[in-house]
Amino acid sequence: MKSYRIEIDRSLCSGFGSCVELAPDLIELDASGLAALRSGETDDPAALEAAESCPMGAISVFERESEAQVA
Repeated sequence: MKSYRIEIDRSLCSGFGSCVELAPDLIELDASGLAALRSGETDDPAALEAAESCPMGAISVFERESEAQVA
């Protein structure tokens, strides 16, 4: 099973929230309404869906083993 590292560029985040709907165990909206990580490392493929759903491109996902960006 693949393991992923997630990064959020909060300067790009608009608080749209689709990431939270798709990966609530990994991402939440903080008090300022911006995406924040609950967990920066996971094997949950929902991380990929969350990154792909972000209209601002604020979420990046990397394979932990190779460090290649996958979303």
